Amino acid sequence: MDDKGFFREIIDIYIQRFDIKENTKRSYGKMLAQFAEFVDGLPNLPTRQDVMAYREQLKSRLRAASVQKHIVVIRGFYRWYYIEGFGPNAAEGVKGMKIESDFKRESLSLEAAIKLLNRAKRYASKSIIGKRDHALIALLLTTGLRTIEVERADVDDISFVDETKVLYIMGKGHDEKDAYVKLSPEVYGLIEEYLIERQDEYKPLFINHTKPYQGTRLRTRMISMVVKEMLRDIGIDDPKYSAHSLRHTAASLALDLGGDLDAA
Repeated sequence: MDDKGFFREIIDIYIQRFDIKENTKRSYGKMLAQFAEFVDGLPNLPTRQDVMAYREQLKSRLRAASVQKHIVVIRGFYRWYYIEGFGPNAAEGVKGMKIESDFKRESLSLEAAIKLLNRAKRYASKSIIGKRDHALIALLLTTGLRTIEVERADVDDISFVDETKVLYIMGKGHDEKDAYVKLSPEVYGLIEEYLIERQDEYKPLFINHTKPYQGTRLRTRMISMVVKEMLRDIGIDDPKYSAHSLRHTAASLALDLGGDLDAA
């Protein structure tokens, strides 16, 4: 097999190792397959200059936000490619697209928030990843936490304050977990169901569940991917809506899903 054939095989291996839903894998796979077609036209495996040339090619036919998605996926692939020892990181330092300054994250309507929870609830009955994602989205919607705060959360950070379940967090700019958010009984129940099914001693509150990353902390990038995929499932596929939108949603609606969650 030539180098380029092996390159395509490596892309397939990379996609299959993702702890994400199948349609997200297909989306990422499609973007990397397009990049592989570009690579087929090169005399050798791509260099940084080739990746930059590919970005310019994308710019000629795609919106800035779409080009940005492609570059983010390619950079993620090359980080893994380099770490696994397959070769140099040809995408290192390659910048994406500048999004216009008037680009703002949107918050969800109450109807859309409930629809999002409904969809997450459906997945929860199918797998432990579904249970994790249901608890994750409910936590984000009801507390307005940042993804980095969720990433840093450990199982032992759940405690009581005045007979109320809380989650201690390390806020932005802090170096200690000296603040907390209240957990409604319903949201705590979802977290508890997820932890009971895990039956492990891993420290992080939310973890990966596929090899070779089983038991590792769920990072902000994966948290964002989980939310984006669930949003797409309910028909919201717009760069203005993201994991950060759930923070805006919690603030704008002052959303307390204690009652509505049962209905969802």
